[in-house]
Amino acid sequence: MSLPYELREVGIDWIVIPDGYIPVRHRRNTCDAIRVTSVMLPVVIRREGSSYVLVDGIERLKCARELGWQRVPALVIEDERADVLRVALNWVRGRLCGVDLIFAAWQLMQSYPMDVVRAVIGRSWETLRHYRQAAEHLMALGLSRRDFEALREACVPARRLVACAHQSREARELVQCALSVPRSHLKRVGPELAAAAVELARDPEVRELVEYIKLVGKERAVRLLELLDIIKKTFCARLEEYRPHLYVEDYRLLLKLCREA
Repeated sequence: MSLPYELREVGIDWIVIPDGYIPVRHRRNTCDAIRVTSVMLPVVIRREGSSYVLVDGIERLKCARELGWQRVPALVIEDERADVLRVALNWVRGRLCGVDLIFAAWQLMQSYPMDVVRAVIGRSWETLRHYRQAAEHLMALGLSRRDFEALREACVPARRLVACAHQSREARELVQCALSVPRSHLKRVGPELAAAAVELARDPEVRELVEYIKLVGKERAVRLLELLDIIKKTFCARLEEYRPHLYVEDYRLLLKLCREA
């Protein structure tokens, strides 16, 4: 499947802010979060000749300039009508480490209404609220760059990071909580589950899928499934907006597929 964008690092001086660009005002100091965590949601740009035109992310671009960055992560899209939140969140969902996910999602929530972010991510209000509270709590605790690097190196899951943020009152306590090894909860495999597993192993489609996962690797396979899921949810949620640009037959087919999904 051909994706509608590519992720790359682009020199700041190559990015042009078009006339009439309407920036989104951040409600909190995003620059401080980027400075401390080194996490920046990619700006969205469109190629035009030898330079790039900014589609989304003027505040992040300004922060990078203030911090002295020479290059920034950027999503290069082919069509300026592409859904900015969709391509940005595809990038976010591809990040497995909790600290990256939480702060990138938090940056989105500073720029867009919660109901819009929720509709695109497909997460509950409660989950988004936990992400926002965890990001703000981590900033309030004053974690150092070294602390954030340790959380990223250990690739602490977002759920565990949220739980530790909720119960920690100082930076050291949070880091210790997040880096501690959780106790595993083992479950016995009953005869019914074992029989179901045997039947699945005999299914030729399942065997083909297993071979594909072996070929591309488990991590990449999971990311591809997440990417396909978010694209499907986003497109179906915004199908009515795309309707004027679709043939009637194509629209009806897509509407049917979205209803069956």
